[in-house]
Amino acid sequence: MNSTIPYGKNHVAGSTVDLDDASIYYEIYGEGEPLLLLHGNNQSISAFINQIGEFANHYKVIAADTRGHGNSRDESDGPLTYELFADDMKQLLDELNLQNVNILGWSDGGIAGLIMAMKYHGCVNKLAVMGANIFPAPDALKDVVFRDVNELIDDLKDKTDKQSVDQRRIYELVLNEPHLAFDDLKQINAPVLVMAGQNDVVTENHTRQIAENIPNSQLVIFKNASHFAPYYNAAEFNQAVLAFFAMQ
Repeated sequence: MNSTIPYGKNHVAGSTVDLDDASIYYEIYGEGEPLLLLHGNNQSISAFINQIGEFANHYKVIAADTRGHGNSRDESDGPLTYELFADDMKQLLDELNLQNVNILGWSDGGIAGLIMAMKYHGCVNKLAVMGANIFPAPDALKDVVFRDVNELIDDLKDKTDKQSVDQRRIYELVLNEPHLAFDDLKQINAPVLVMAGQNDVVTENHTRQIAENIPNSQLVIFKNASHFAPYYNAAEFNQAVLAFFAMQ
């Protein structure tokens, strides 16, 4: 299913929106209703290599790099938050004069998507999230996440160059954010598809509680799949997402 198009580096399809302390790079494919794709931590547009081409047959796909990821620039120096990511994407949609968009968010992108759905009601038509958590605690994330991310941060602790400092901020985001409660999800009035892999790094109970607290939600747990179902189980994943967005 992988494409020969260099998603994330296809500057024919790419543009940039300048914000106060960042620039957001995005690529657009296809025509129709807008569908915004939001990738995960330390990823970029290219994470959706198995989705963009197929989804562009049905939607106007806007694939964006989060600030500090891919081709997007980040000039801020404080702690990163998912609220900041959500605000960035709202500004991107405003620049594109788009409202009532469909959003697919994977991992960190799913967290940002949930915040957008809570904060900007007129912005989100339908939301699909894959492997998202709403707080960084052992009952939400498996031990391997805390172990691996702490090791990555430790490897960077003595490096003071901007690239290393910014990379450390991106990893620290996983350990420190977000700070949402299940009750917060009740504010969401858009239909939401909540997805995770059976072997996801997000605990299944946490994923189920997210779905249970969103008023108009559906839940899909992909059997024998990991946090990387959009890549390794792309056919099944794409079918579930497209069927959800096509529902009347």
